[in-house]
Amino acid sequence: MAVFRRSGGVATFHWQGDLPDPAGDDFAEALRQRRFRTIEDAASEESSAGWVTPADPTGDSFGPEDMDAGAATWLRFRIDKKVLPKKWLAIHRDAAAKAKGRPLSGRERRELKDDLADKLLPRVLPNVNLVDALVVREKKQVLLFATGKSVRETFTKLFFESFALVLEPSDPLQLALRAGLSPEMNAELERLQPVRWPVDESMRRGRRTPGSAAPRKQDQETGTEDDA
Repeated sequence: MAVFRRSGGVATFHWQGDLPDPAGDDFAEALRQRRFRTIEDAASEESSAGWVTPADPTGDSFGPEDMDAGAATWLRFRIDKKVLPKKWLAIHRDAAAKAKGRPLSGRERRELKDDLADKLLPRVLPNVNLVDALVVREKKQVLLFATGKSVRETFTKLFFESFALVLEPSDPLQLALRAGLSPEMNAELERLQPVRWPVDESMRRGRRTPGSAAPRKQDQETGTEDDA
């Protein structure tokens, strides 16, 4: 049985617009159009990313029951990367340099890499990364169980290509506004949203810059200011 990752961070997103019903055919078809495509037999360094399900890591099926997570929909996507092993490349480079009795030129190094890629990459299995996300349709919210920049970019790109919806990162205010609070509380949150003002770094750290005047204190009785 597929399980969520047991550790790591979570990135939260929200969207504006309508998402197809996850239990309907349109939702499954949208995922199928951007399903994962294998690169096991590829003869070049490349990567592939696409939708799969927790029950089927190949991307061949998208049954609603495989994505049902109660109040949410369990999405999973797969990222495969095929890369020429660096250690093998270093071994062959050293052997070629030893045979020539000198270091390889830049052109010779590139030619050697291309030749090794043609021979080795068809036999190299890609690295596999499975990433999960929970989609809460009622709140227009997505919880992505990964925080790496490249993974987040891949996910938001897949989501847009599948549903034509732009995912925006959720800040604390957006999370609160989607928590099902009353309209009055939401209005109060909007009113209390902090505004960032430019602050001098010396003031932020509680220190004066060289040559700045010392703080002045006000005499409580006369209302005049005296030097501290």
